[in-house]
Amino acid sequence: MILVDCIDVCNDVDLLNILSIFKSLIRLATIIVPVILVIFVMIDIIKTISSGDVDTKKLSKSISKRIIAAVIVFLIFPVVNFVLQTLPISNLKYISYYNCADKATVLQISKNNADNAINNLNSAISTLQSSKTDENYNEALRLYEIARKEVKKITSKSERETYQKNLQQKRTQINNLRPN
Repeated sequence: MILVDCIDVCNDVDLLNILSIFKSLIRLATIIVPVILVIFVMIDIIKTISSGDVDTKKLSKSISKRIIAAVIVFLIFPVVNFVLQTLPISNLKYISYYNCADKATVLQISKNNADNAINNLNSAISTLQSSKTDENYNEALRLYEIARKEVKKITSKSERETYQKNLQQKRTQINNLRPN
């Protein structure tokens, strides 16, 4: 999916992170399982040869079953991915979440959420500057906390640290505007 579509569909970075991990595990399984099955085929061949009782029908049946299983497991992820991304069903909310769940998209969405929260905080600080009331001060603190939580969700450490430095300056600015 296009990043703009992903931002429109899902802003829940935690859910996208979980789905991203799930997708990575599936990809890993599609590589590891066939390799394990090939190893088992080799073990079957070695056992059959070492036993001296070579039953080629039994061996070929066992090998063909394992090879078919390896091919099926290897193809599951690409086929499911293709189906989810091309069928009209991909307009469903949760399938769209799944399609958006990759590291780059999660980073961009987390930064977008943090930017929105910081923009709201900047508006609150401007309001506080023009009118130093307890209500405006408390609102700025509330929006600061929201922005801080959104910044914590940024998946890139260097990006997160940059945002955190910016937020520290905002916190100092809010403290300096505290009403008497």
